[in-house]
Amino acid sequence: MIKIFVTGDNHFGRKYGRYPEIKDILLQSRFDALEDMIKKAEEVGCSFFVVTGDLFDNVNTIKNADVRKTADILAGFNGDVIVLPGNHDYYTGEEKVWKDFESALAACDHNITLIKEFKKYEYEVGEDKLVFYPAFCQSKHSRENNLEWIREAPIQQEGVINVGIAHGAIQGITPDINQEYFMMTESELLDIPMDVWLIGHTHIPYPDCLREDTDTAGYKIFNAGTHEQTDLHNNTEGNGFIISIDKAGTEAKVMARKFVSGRIRFRDLSIKVKPDSDTSLADAVKTATAQLQDDTVVRLKICGFVKQVEYREKEKIYKDVLGRFLTYEKEDNELGEEITTDKIRSEFAQTSFAAKFLEALMDDPAEAQMAYHLLQECRMEGK
Repeated sequence: MIKIFVTGDNHFGRKYGRYPEIKDILLQSRFDALEDMIKKAEEVGCSFFVVTGDLFDNVNTIKNADVRKTADILAGFNGDVIVLPGNHDYYTGEEKVWKDFESALAACDHNITLIKEFKKYEYEVGEDKLVFYPAFCQSKHSRENNLEWIREAPIQQEGVINVGIAHGAIQGITPDINQEYFMMTESELLDIPMDVWLIGHTHIPYPDCLREDTDTAGYKIFNAGTHEQTDLHNNTEGNGFIISIDKAGTEAKVMARKFVSGRIRFRDLSIKVKPDSDTSLADAVKTATAQLQDDTVVRLKICGFVKQVEYREKEKIYKDVLGRFLTYEKEDNELGEEITTDKIRSEFAQTSFAAKFLEALMDDPAEAQMAYHLLQECRMEGK
């Protein structure tokens, strides 16, 4: 039996310009998570550590220090490391990131293979023979995938574990409306006689039913997703996959489990508040975020109405409740102050049209709020 640890879409060199105050923390976390995966791969006895593309975020602007750091971490794995270029870090031979990567490898002891050719890559592990069939990227976009050479290749079925590695969108799983990202279909992959397919590009894991504590059978196509959540739009915990392949004759038994490698979480939350008490806003924010770990980037969208005392103190409430997180954003343009009879009568003459108009809308807080703001604007224009 051979075990393979699979990761991909690591995007080292990502800028994180949206979060300048915690940029260094976010960047370091990606490296820490990679080290965790290497340790886990060795702990469970993996012979291979496979990167299914987009190890780096781009081909030209990655700091050389970050490239060296990535190479050093990968070189620490005791088995063989296979690195497939993806669409963000495509390979033609001219890219700065890969020249820097190979220079870093030349300076250390390693078992790292950078895939640069459409050919078979053969390995022997004890009595097992394994062959990788790669479909790497040579550009950022393409309407065609790179599986054709594998379809045409003579593939030995008996006594050989055949593993396909490809980078690109999977139809029906990956958002790719214009089909610009090396689109593949599941049937297309399964028609090629591989024992297992390791895919990169989609940042969320597929299948999404794998567990950490037990192996799952019944799948041949695996996309581990990014190892560390990338942003608010990427709804994943950050995973690597551990694939076990046991082959007798022409029949392969494939088992898989996930490893949660992500350290930092990005969470996008929405809450609606009602002015039920003087602490409605604080209580709602606390409840919505109670289960989140401190190492979280939070964006909170808030709508509804709160009492005057909380509305005036809302910024302090956000800071007090959300300040424990790495950083937070809040969008509260749809949060309003409750319009009460006392408020109306304190600002408008009781017998005025404005007061009577607003009081008539008291059963509809949203309409009352809108009318109140319109009246305030009219006041300001009249001054």
